[in-house]
Order: sequence, then C-alpha cells, then structure tokens
Amino acid sequence: MGKIGNQDVQQEEQRQNDGERCFFTVVLRLFSFKCLFILFFSLAAFVSGIFWILPKHNSTELSFDAKEVIKHSATIQASFRLEKPVSQLIPYIERLQDDIFGEIALPNTKVAILSIHQSVAPSLSDVVFGVLSDPMNIPINPVYLSVLRSSLIELFFQQTNLTFTTSVIGNTSLFEILKIPGGLTVKPVQSVSIWQIPEILFNFTLNNSISEVLDKFDDFEEELKFGLHLRSDENVYVHITNAHGSTVARPVVVQASVMRGFESLLPQRLKQIAQTIRRSARKNLGLNNLVFGRVKEIRLSSLLKDTLHAHPPAPAPSPQLVDHSEPLIPPYHAPSHSPISPTTSEKPPCFDCEVFSPSPSIVTEHPGDPCPYNCFKLLQDEEKSKKLVSRVLAPTSQASAGSVFHTEILLMGFCLLLVSFVFINDITFQ
Repeated sequence: MGKIGNQDVQQEEQRQNDGERCFFTVVLRLFSFKCLFILFFSLAAFVSGIFWILPKHNSTELSFDAKEVIKHSATIQASFRLEKPVSQLIPYIERLQDDIFGEIALPNTKVAILSIHQSVAPSLSDVVFGVLSDPMNIPINPVYLSVLRSSLIELFFQQTNLTFTTSVIGNTSLFEILKIPGGLTVKPVQSVSIWQIPEILFNFTLNNSISEVLDKFDDFEEELKFGLHLRSDENVYVHITNAHGSTVARPVVVQASVMRGFESLLPQRLKQIAQTIRRSARKNLGLNNLVFGRVKEIRLSSLLKDTLHAHPPAPAPSPQLVDHSEPLIPPYHAPSHSPISPTTSEKPPCFDCEVFSPSPSIVTEHPGDPCPYNCFKLLQDEEKSKKLVSRVLAPTSQASAGSVFHTEILLMGFCLLLVSFVFINDITFQ
C-alpha cells in the first residue's frame, strides 16, 4: 500500500511538470525572443520617460522667472533668502515688490522680482530682485545710484533689514548684492575713529569674493598683521572692492592702511613696512593660500615708494667746522702777533650768540665777498665780533693795569729809600 501511494504522488508531479513545459512551449511559439526583447525595452523607455517629464513639470510649478527683457534692464540686482517654500511666495510677488520698494524707494525707479527658486531645502526660497529706472529707457541718476549703493551695503551688513507687511513672506537672510554699476567697495567694521581717514598704503588682488573674505575676516586680519610684522599697537585697516559691483563675484582688490592707534606712522616706520611688503610678497603676505588663494598684483602707494627711494638726512655739521657762508670772526691770541690763516682758525666758544649750521648745498670751496649780498648782516656780525673780542680782552687789560700800578709803587719806594740814605749820609759827615 505504501509503495502504491508513492507511485501515485510521483505520477501527479510529473503531470504538473509536463503541463508547465507545454505552457512555456506554447508562449515561446506565440512570441519569439526578439519580440520579448523589444517589448521589455519599450516598457523601460516608457517608465523612464514618465519620471523625466514629472520633475520638469513640478520644477515649472515651484519656481518663478521674469521675462528676459526685464532681467536685462535691471542694471542693479540683489538677492536674499526667505524661510518659506516657493509655492507660498508666488501669490505674493506684487506684495514683495511693493515692500522692497518701500525700503529703498528712490525717484524714477521701480523694483521687479526677477526670480524665485527653491533653495537648498524645500522650505527655503532664493529671491532675486532688480531695480529698474522708470521709464526704462532713461538711466538712473548718479546721485540716486550712490544713495542706493549705500542702502544695499547697509542691507548686506545687516545694519538694516527688509521688513514685509505680511507674515506669510517670513524673515530674510543671506542678503547679497549681485551687480551695481560703478563697482562696489565695502569697509569691514573695524575700530577706527570717524574723524580719521587712514591713507591707503598698498593694495593687492585676491581670487575671492567680498563675502568669502568677510566670512573669514578675523583670520584674514590676523594673518595680514603677522605677514607685515606689525607691532602690538599697530593695526591694519582694509577696503575691499569688486569691479563688477558684486559681493559674490571674483576677484577683489584689497586696499590696506596701517596706523599706530589713531595716529599715522612716521616715515622711517613706513619705509620698514614697504621693505617688509616687498620681502613677504613671496610668502603671500602671510595669508593662507589654501583659504584666500594667491596674492597677486601687489602695488605700493606713492607714499611708500617715496620712502623707499628717500635718502637718510645728512648729519648736522659740528659747531667747530668753518661756515664759509658767514663772515669769519678772527680769534684773539695774546702771545702771538702773527697773521691767522682762515683755513686753520677755529671759532671761539660762543656765549650769547646764535649758532648757524651751514647747509651742505651752499658750502663753497672759495667763497666770495659776502658784503655785496648782505652788508647789513656783515655789520651786525662785526659788532658781535667786537663784543666778543672785548669780552676776551677785558681780563687781560685789567691784569696789565694792575702790574703797572705795582711797578710805580715799587719805584716810589726805591726813590724814598735813596733820598733817606743820602740825607742820613749828609748828617753823619757833618
């Protein structure tokens, strides 16, 4: 009985396998291998096409772009980020334009939203707006342009913020200036007196944007001070300029000044800094080239160039040197009456007179007669000479008078003694 049951089961399984083989044989007969390959490839292409079309359709719905004519007409452009998805901002485009114009309102201008795109996250949106002249065929007044540049810089430094009339728009962040005619120069916030305008000493070019330098400005300032070998009481002040008028475009020109506290540096210190700049140019001015890139086109100001080519001042001549530009004062020598040569004489000590230091440019080897040029001055110098000689001679004259007086007394005593001797002799012989 057990063997008969096992045989029945095996026969049943064989029948099922034969049925499956017959099914696949029929399918293969109806559809060839080539037909199945084409069917599979077509199905894959159809599915890929669906996934390629759907993202494009969603992208169009979740972004906004103004007409190209408006974009090209907007010579001033800026951007900021909103903490709202694009789908919530598109219905409020006109409100955005009105609120931005209220913040930077200028005559004969208008604000247009140029684009709204999804940012790094679906809940964030990047908004680009432009300022256009009104009418569009007339350029913006240069005075208004300067005022607008200052307003955009304040927004960039977050000194002022864009405010909107509805809470649906949300808060702004990451304000950037994309372009403005005439370039853009920003001054990082540094401790300098508003009454002090540091003089630009040198400038150089960096392959960075204004935003990139400011993001790491503390490191930039410390490395530059180290590269210039500045002292503890000296600070470096910079202006950063982009010729395209953008805070995100490269490159930038850095204009640098150095001050000691709130005072300017002395010429000798300026010369040392100029020499340091030339030596440290190969060392990238101390800046990390992996962070800030290579320093290019270092240019010294005319002030620093002049200190490099200036010669040190000539030392003042000693008072004992002969001043040929002034009349000579002949010294007095009591023991000798020989003539004194001007080339070997020395000036006596000056007590109350002024000392004139000769200028190297006017010293001559054979000076002429000074009287034709300044006779009055010669007379004054002669009077000074007479006073000086009289002072020198005064003690000698007093000594001579004293010696004559003593001689007369001795002579009178000798005469009295002689008369007394004769008188006594006459009396004795009588």
